[in-house]
Amino acid sequence: MDFEKSIEAAVVNTDISFLESAYAEDFKFKHGTGQRSTKESWLKDVANNKGKFISRKVDASEAELHDNIGITEGSITVTRLNGSYTIRYIRAYRKKGSTWELFMHRTVEETHNN
Repeated sequence: MDFEKSIEAAVVNTDISFLESAYAEDFKFKHGTGQRSTKESWLKDVANNKGKFISRKVDASEAELHDNIGITEGSITVTRLNGSYTIRYIRAYRKKGSTWELFMHRTVEETHNN
């Protein structure tokens, strides 16, 4: 899904403006560590980590559509200044007007590569 790649690029580039529109107001994020973030807290984390993400590459993504809900399952390799890891995730999107918004990300597995 191109939208997922755009979201990951925006995290790397600290494009808060894009992320504000990509994430739903009720966005919830469960990290591989068990930490939970809201839209507000995740965007603060992204801003605070400016320059620390080298890349966030969507390795695989499979999508299902159910009317105005999209569900994706995939994996992302995250490379940071201090190492890299791969996550497997499930995400839920909803159609809002003519665009989609991400309202749930759940990391189901996190594997550190270094």
